[in-house]
Amino acid sequence: MEKNNMFRRQRFCKKLFPLSECLRVYVGKQHVEVGEMGKSTGKGQYEGEPSLAFRDVKDINAPWRSVLSLARQSRRAKGAQVQQGKELLFLERGKLRLTYQNQDGAEKILWYIREGCLFGEAPFFDPMPNEGFFTCVTDCLIYTFSAQAVAQISKERPDLLLNLLQSMSRKLRIMSYHASSLYLDDMLVRICKFLAQRLVPDSNPLTAKIGISRQEMASLLGMHRISLYRVLRQQEEYGLFGPIKGNTMTILRPHEFYKLAEK
Repeated sequence: MEKNNMFRRQRFCKKLFPLSECLRVYVGKQHVEVGEMGKSTGKGQYEGEPSLAFRDVKDINAPWRSVLSLARQSRRAKGAQVQQGKELLFLERGKLRLTYQNQDGAEKILWYIREGCLFGEAPFFDPMPNEGFFTCVTDCLIYTFSAQAVAQISKERPDLLLNLLQSMSRKLRIMSYHASSLYLDDMLVRICKFLAQRLVPDSNPLTAKIGISRQEMASLLGMHRISLYRVLRQQEEYGLFGPIKGNTMTILRPHEFYKLAEK
C-alpha cells in the first residue's frame, strides 16, 4: 500500500514539475527550508508575526544564491523598470515595487520585494499578457536565469525548485491577506496592519519605520492620499499615533494598536 502511494506521489510530481522528471517529493516525509518563513500555528498566522497583509517579501529564495553562476548579472538604477517574460529573475540587492496598471492607465501598488527573492515567476511559467511591472525603488543588483538554466537547475537541484514552489505559495498567501484586508478592513485597521509589518525591534516608545512615501502608502492600502492624511491626523489627535517625523511614526497606545492590527 505504501509503495503504491509512493508511486502515485512520484507520478504527481512529474506532472507538477515538467522541467524535471527526476524530482522526487515524498509528501509528509520530507521538509525543505524556504528561508525565513516562520512557523505555522495552524490558524493562518505565524508564531511571533502579525498578519501577512501588506508585508514586504525578503530572503525567501536565499538558497538560489548557490546557483547564481548560471545567471546573468545586471545593475538597474533607481526608477528603472524591469522587464519580465521568458526569464526568471533574482534580486540580490535593492528593493523593487510591483505595480498593476489597467487599460485606462490607473495604477495600484501590489507589494514590495527585497533582496534574496526570485520574481517574475508568473510571466515566466504562464506567458500571458502582463499588466504588472516592477520598478526599482533603489539601485538594484539583479540576476537573470534563462529557461535553459532553470531546466538545468530543476534536474540538478530539485530542492531549489521546491523552494521556488513554496515561495510562490507564500506570495499567494500574502496576496490573499492583502486582498482580504482591502475588502474587509476599514482604513485605520489597514494602516495598523501596514505599520505592524514595519515596527522597529525593541523600540521604546514603539516605533514604525514607514519606508515609502505617503502616496505609495495610500496606493498600497487602497485609499486616496487625502483619506490617509485625514485618518492619520484623526488618530494623532486621539493619541493612538504620534506625528510622522521623517520616515518614522511613534505608536503611543500599543495595546490598542495591536488589537487593531490583529483584526
